[in-house]
Formats: sequence, C-alpha cells, structure tokens
Amino acid sequence: MNLTSIGNNSLSSSDNISTSFHVTLSQGDIVFFIYYYGIFGLLTCINIPGNLIVVLTVLKHHQLRQPCNYYIASLAVSDFLIGIVYPIYNISHLEKVREISEKLGNWSVCRVIVCEVLALEIGSSYHLVAITVTRYIAIVYPLRYHIWVTTKTTTIAIAVIWILSQGSSLIMYTMYEPERPVKLCRYELIFPVTHVIILLVIQLFIPLAVMLALYVKIARIARQQAKVIAIQQACIIGNVGSKNGIIKNELKSTVMVSLLLGCFTLSWTPMIIFFFYTITCSNQPCTTNRYVRATVRILLYLNSSVNVFIYAGRLTEFRKRIKADMSRCFNKCFPIWRVKPLKKTNTEMNLVSSSLSRITLNGPMDATLETEHVS
Repeated sequence: MNLTSIGNNSLSSSDNISTSFHVTLSQGDIVFFIYYYGIFGLLTCINIPGNLIVVLTVLKHHQLRQPCNYYIASLAVSDFLIGIVYPIYNISHLEKVREISEKLGNWSVCRVIVCEVLALEIGSSYHLVAITVTRYIAIVYPLRYHIWVTTKTTTIAIAVIWILSQGSSLIMYTMYEPERPVKLCRYELIFPVTHVIILLVIQLFIPLAVMLALYVKIARIARQQAKVIAIQQACIIGNVGSKNGIIKNELKSTVMVSLLLGCFTLSWTPMIIFFFYTITCSNQPCTTNRYVRATVRILLYLNSSVNVFIYAGRLTEFRKRIKADMSRCFNKCFPIWRVKPLKKTNTEMNLVSSSLSRITLNGPMDATLETEHVS
C-alpha cells in the first residue's frame, strides 16, 4: 500500500509539473509567435556574428586602427550587446508562458533589463553622432583633423558616450517606482508620458537634428570639392568621363547618407509614436494590435542589425580584411574546398597606391573617406 501511495503521489506531482508548464496556443498565437520571434531570431543571427566580426577585424589588423574605425568598433560592441539584451526583453512579453513573463516581469528584474536596453540604444545613437562629427571635421576643417581627431580624443569621446548613456539611463529608470504593480515587462505599461518625452528628446530629436545638420553641410561641401577636382582633371587629362565618375561617387555618398538617416528615423519614430499613443489613450489599459506592437520593436532592433553593414560593410578596407579572414578560416575548417586568394590586378594596385598618395598629401582626410572613392 505504501508503495502504491508513493507511486500515486509521484504520478500526481509529475502531472502537476507537466500541467504547470502546459501552454494552450491558438492558431493565431502560433502565427504571431512565428512572425515576432522568427524575425527576432533571424536578426539576432545577423546582429551578433556581424558585429563580432567587425570588432575582431579592427583588433586584429593594425591598418584599421584609426580614430573613425574606433568609433565603428565601439558602435559594434554596443549593437552586439543589444543583440543579447533586447531579445531577452522581448521574450519577457510571452504572456502565454507565465513561467517566463512573471519572472522577467518582476520589477527588480525588469528594471535592470529596461535600463540596460535603453542605455545601449542611447549609446548606439550617439556613436552615430560621433562618426558624423568626425566626417564633418575631415571635410570642413581638413587642416585641423589630425589635431582634433586623435587616438586620445577618440578614446575620451567613446568613454564619455558610454558613461553618459549608462548614467542617464540609470537616473531615469532605476530610481523610478511604478505607480501600479508590474505584471509584464513592457515599457508602455510601466512608465508615464514624461519618460517618453525625455526619451524622444534624448534618443531621437537631438541625434537626428545634429546628424541631419552636419550631413547637409558635408554633402554640400563634398559636392563643391568634387566639382573642383573634376574640372581640374578634365583640364589636365582632357577626359570628361573623369568628371562624371567623381560626381557619380559623390551622388553615391549622398544616397548613403540618406540611407543612414532614413534607417535611424525609421527605427525610432514608429516606436516613439506607439509609446505616446499607448500611454496617453483614453481607455486604459490601452489595447493595441499585437502585430503593430511587434513591428515597432522589430524596426527598432533592425537598426542595430544593419549598422554594421552600412558603416563597416561599405568600406573597401573592411571588406578586404573580412573576406581574407573568412577565406583563411574556411580553408582551415574545410581544406578540401580550399579557396585561393585573389591576386590584385595592376589596376587595383594603381587605385590603392593613388588612394594612399591622396591620404598622404591631404593628411587629415581620413582613410575611411578616401576608400569610398576607391570602391
């Protein structure tokens, strides 16, 4: 009898454990989870390896250790950490799985997650501002570039970005106590509209205004310089095609600038609008379409995933080093399908040598800017 009772008790306890983790999902829930967390998983698979490759490439190759590339490496570190923390924050939104949502929804845990997510997002935005400022100095004040933009000043600027982003987020979010109990770790369910306004100013308005103002002036001056160089080359060489080639490169840079600003605006504007609407709507708690809620968060996460391709992937030196490292790694892992390194042609060698000569003569023109013309 005792064995039977023990067996029955063990069976009942196992049934309780299994039923406590049992989740009933409708077909609509399954489709939504595939959309929401499927895209998040895909972006994470792009974000973490991509940003890690950029950081390792800068650390490994001495030629890439330049002030502007330090900003790109620091940006990659920030986006890499976002690729770890932000998915955890979104996993906490699994209302159907109470074992996850209740533990991560605990305010002591949620406070840390929200604080770190927003600190990393703020830091990522101001890294973009710092990169814009360095390019602005290189174009507008070329003779002072090597005086103002050095390894020391770059290190100080990066440290200031990290300290201020972490500090401001700690002040805004860790010291705040919710007015009502926190059951789900979602920003719009916890913080008042005052925090959204502060986030709008710090995260969107200031970085976007600074980058837009500087990039407009950069584009105008770069276009003027391109026309002057094109006229000089046309007069010396007598080749009208060289003028068209330089103007084409400048148009390409202008399109890239538009892409940068567009990605940043597209990532943050829907999220800020969503926060305002959800927090200020008359019917509280406000009900919003879950696909809208998921989409605005996917767009925000997308910004951290594409930064690496926009900033590092388009630079010739970065691409060359990354391709060489990947080929070397592939050859070690799969020696049977060994990839032979491509030999440089005479044309490529001439382009590289002319680029290096322009960097030497111009001095302050960052190699990052010069390689754009090579590509």
